[in-house]
Parts: sequence; structure tokens; C-alpha cells
Amino acid sequence: MVPRKSCYNWWLWEGLDYFSSCLTVPFLHLLSLCLSCYCQTTFDRQQPRILFLRYAVGGPILLMMTIILLPLGFVGYIIWVALCSFCDQQPFIYVDSAESQSSDVTQNCPSSFTICSANVILIPEILVRYNNNRNVYWRAQEIPTRFMRHQTPSLNIMRNLREPVKREDIVQSWLPDIDVIMLQEVFERLRGRQLYKKFSKKYPYCIYNAGEHSLKNNLCLLGSGLFIASRFPIMEASFHPFSYSTKYAKFVGYGILLAKFNLGVKSTKDESLKAVGYVGNIHTQAYQGKDRVIVHQLEEARNWLNEFVKETHNPQEEVLMFVVLGGDINSDNMSPGDSAVQNLSFWEEYEDPCRDSAGHDKPWTVGTEHRQKLLHHPFMQYPETFRDILLDDVQRRHFLLDADVEEQTPDLMKCMPKPDSNGVVGATSFGGRRRVDCLTLRRDSKVSPTSMWFSSSLAGLTDHVPVAFMLEEV
Repeated sequence: MVPRKSCYNWWLWEGLDYFSSCLTVPFLHLLSLCLSCYCQTTFDRQQPRILFLRYAVGGPILLMMTIILLPLGFVGYIIWVALCSFCDQQPFIYVDSAESQSSDVTQNCPSSFTICSANVILIPEILVRYNNNRNVYWRAQEIPTRFMRHQTPSLNIMRNLREPVKREDIVQSWLPDIDVIMLQEVFERLRGRQLYKKFSKKYPYCIYNAGEHSLKNNLCLLGSGLFIASRFPIMEASFHPFSYSTKYAKFVGYGILLAKFNLGVKSTKDESLKAVGYVGNIHTQAYQGKDRVIVHQLEEARNWLNEFVKETHNPQEEVLMFVVLGGDINSDNMSPGDSAVQNLSFWEEYEDPCRDSAGHDKPWTVGTEHRQKLLHHPFMQYPETFRDILLDDVQRRHFLLDADVEEQTPDLMKCMPKPDSNGVVGATSFGGRRRVDCLTLRRDSKVSPTSMWFSSSLAGLTDHVPVAFMLEEV
């Protein structure tokens, strides 16, 4: 569908949506803050005085305010459920700047495209603290600021996938100059709006608050948390929720957010065509246990993306430059417990530049999922020191999960690296290499990956390592 700025086709529904938010958002934020007063992080244990004030003063006050707002929150939720049940909704919010809205894209198609994916865990404060992360209100301001300030075009010149590939060139404390940003876990509408305001000067086209809400799908609670910001105009967009999920994910609308971009004019000797590109931003369920949830969700995502391209691409008027599927798939290519995902036919159709074969990553790769118990360690707060950790085969094991996972359970949040028979945590082939954040390119694209980056730029702000790659015609 062509995205519109209003999620509804009638102003009355939009007004009711706003009214519902005014009733529910204050209640939900107070409830989250109240509960978070009694949920300790490793950082809190270093501040006993503040911890006492939260327990004895902050928590009770917030609880009283939450109880007062409970009736209003309940009324707002009923209105929201009614809107989700009976009104036709666009399953995301689309925004662009006034300048970009009135201008047509007539410039030539660039020769390279850089795409970045990051899980930024901008979720309700109680869930943030449960995951041992820092205050979400501060991070929601700092993450886009760090994104904008830590980009350098000098990285785009490197072509670091040319042999011999060196890990020192792949792992960087900065980000390249990015064209399209795909984020996961931007769950609240307010957080999406905050990000867009910070991004809008460089990335005027944005989709956030993606989700298909229903009592059957997610009890009209959390959406998908998927977010896309782009330099290129968004021609069409769509969202699909996964049909199969288990456990806590039944309250979350996980799925895939699809977007088609106008990249400019591609000229040849005979004709000039509109160049287009496609991305699919995905976030699969974590902690699937013994179920094959991720296999099902990844196959659904591939089918939806391919169908979206088939339905919206006009070969007579457009040249297809790339089809990219990326995000947080909560599975890596080395752990024995993820072998079902590693052997999917998906990887025959989509190229992962970090993957060597099923069960084996390229030797220069590193993991992207942090050990959450050490998120507040001083070395993890600065991009430069965190980069040094990522490059060290021993230190990396202490701060990132090993790619030796047998079964995905919540125990991964608390586990530490396994020592050898002598009780020493040493370098191993799988040490600190659980790479759950990935970017893949459909093999029939007209471009190929020429650069790949694991960036420590968001050190201290999230529990994932951002990844990016550059695509070029070769």
C-alpha cells in the first residue's frame, strides 16, 4: 500500500485514537515506573541510598498515582480495543518532512547504498530494568544523537570485504554514512516520534509504531517495535504479523515491516528507468525453547517479502537494485541449538556476507548479543573501549554471548562464559560470536556487499551490536 500520514480514513477515528492514548499512556508509564522501583539492575546495587529512596518513597507515591489513573487507563484501553476491532487501520505511522513531501526524486540513482540494523531496546522502563539496561527516557534521546554524530563517510571508502579481510577493518567504533536505518524494539509510539524528530533532517522518511493489533494477535498490547528511517522516499509499505508465536510473544505483535524506496533515475544507453530498492525489517521471538518458532517466522518473512516485491515492482518502468532482509533474528549461525535455522533454504536465496556455511561464520565476524549482567561495566560505556573488547578473543567472551547455545531460554540473560578444564576462560572458535543481528541480500539483486561493519558506536545504550553493510554494483 502507498503509505498515508493518517492511520485512519476518518478524522473521528483518529480523534478517538488520540483520546485513548491520553487516557492510557500516563497510566502505563506510571505503572511501569512504579514496578521499576522494585526491580534492581547491577548499576543500582552501587547506589544504596538512591535504592532506599526508590523503595521507601518513589514506589509508594507512584503506586498511589497509578491507582488513581487506573479507571481512566481502563476506559482508554476499551476504546483502543474497539478501534482495533471495528476500524480499518494502517498498521504503522508514516511521516515525512514538508519539504520532502512536495519534491519529486529526479536525481540519478547512487552507485552504492548503506543499510544499518540495530536493536535499541526502547521498551517500557520495567522491561528495560528487567533486562539490566539503563533508563529508557535518557537512552531515547541519546541513541539518535549517537547515531547522527557517529557516522563518518570515510568508512564507506574502505571496501573492507576485499581479500584479505581483517577483523580490525570490520569492527569499528564509528558508523558509516548510512542511507537506511532499521531498528528493532522501538515499542512505544512516543519513542518512535522522538527518534524521528532527531533523524528527520538527514532521514526525512520514516515508519514507526508498526503492528497489527487485535485480541487474537496480541491482546491489543505491544506492537512489533519495528522502525525504518530513510534518505530515500518510501513509495509503498506493508506490515505482516507472524502467525505463530509462543509464551510471552503472544502479547507482542512481532512481524516484518516492508518498504519500497525510490532510489532515483537509473540511466542506460537506451532508456532511463526509476531505480527501486526493498527492505524487510524483522524481529523474531526470543527464548523459543524447544519449539521451532524462528524457523516458522523466518520462512514467513521471506515469503512475505518476496510477495511484496512481486506485487509492487513494475519491471517495465523500474529497475530493481536490491532486496534486503535484516534485523534481529534471535538465532546465530554457529550454535548447535540453532541448527534448524542454519539449514533453511532461506540462505540459498538470501546472501549473508558474514556466513561461510551452515554452522560456520567467516573468521572475522563477532557476536552481537551482550551478556546482560555486564552491561553497566565501565568498559562497556565507551565506543573505543568496547571496540577493543570486540577485537580481543578472550575479553569478548566475558561481554558477549558465546555461539555455543544448546537451547534458547531466559537463562541466557544471566549466563557467564564457561571456563576450560583448568578453570580458565580462554579464546575459543565460538567465543563471543553469537551473531543474532544480521543483514541479508537477495542473490538476484543488481548490487553486492562490498563492506561490512560491526559498530561499537552505541556502547552503553543497548544490549546489541549494530551491524551495517554497503551494497555496490560490481
